[in-house]
Amino acid sequence: MEPINGVPFKEPTNSATGGTTLAEDFDNFLALLTTQLENQDPLSPLDTTEFTNQLTQFAQVEQSINTNSKLDQLLALQGPTQLTNGVSYIGKVVEAPGDVLLLENGKAKMAYALADAAVRTNITILDERGDVVDIVPGNTAAGPHFFEWDGKDASGETLPDGAYRVLVTPLDAENKTIEAATTTFGRVTGLESNDGKLSLVLGPISVNLDDVISVHEPTTPEEPADAGETPDEETES
Repeated sequence: MEPINGVPFKEPTNSATGGTTLAEDFDNFLALLTTQLENQDPLSPLDTTEFTNQLTQFAQVEQSINTNSKLDQLLALQGPTQLTNGVSYIGKVVEAPGDVLLLENGKAKMAYALADAAVRTNITILDERGDVVDIVPGNTAAGPHFFEWDGKDASGETLPDGAYRVLVTPLDAENKTIEAATTTFGRVTGLESNDGKLSLVLGPISVNLDDVISVHEPTTPEEPADAGETPDEETES
């Protein structure tokens, strides 16, 4: 906005500070206008058109600030509503994009999808330090697949529950990597709210509620195959 009678107008950073700034600038404007009217040249009075335009600008800015204030109130009301809705996820198993294997009670599950058919697929499991604990063969067909892990390393030792990273590496006949996407399954144990966004806590990790792909009961988890896919399932024992 252009300066008003030499007084620069400050853009509001939010509805609260914007309202305060507008009030201060409007007081300055009225003080300057009153002084100008008292000391104007009778032969060259104040341009009424300019005066009207200045008042119109203030009215438009005030209306915008009031609108922002209403939006702030609506956003504030959404927070408790999101938390209330999020409670229904607790105890459920959710699927979200990720490369984490959540080992719980000696069981972990993830899904992956290959963009094209591969000659071979390696599934590498790493611990929290980044050390490889096992490498197992995966499915080579294009499309979605599931992988279940029993929590044992390459030597057959049972590993503690927790978060493990998984790398799916499909290779073609020229030993070039084929694009693959992975998703994580985990049981929701709590909720978090950061910067107005609700996250679901899955044991040691958390995922944004907006990123959830599917929700299942923990006792009888449905496969995404119910949506029209028929992926193979691999189990590492």
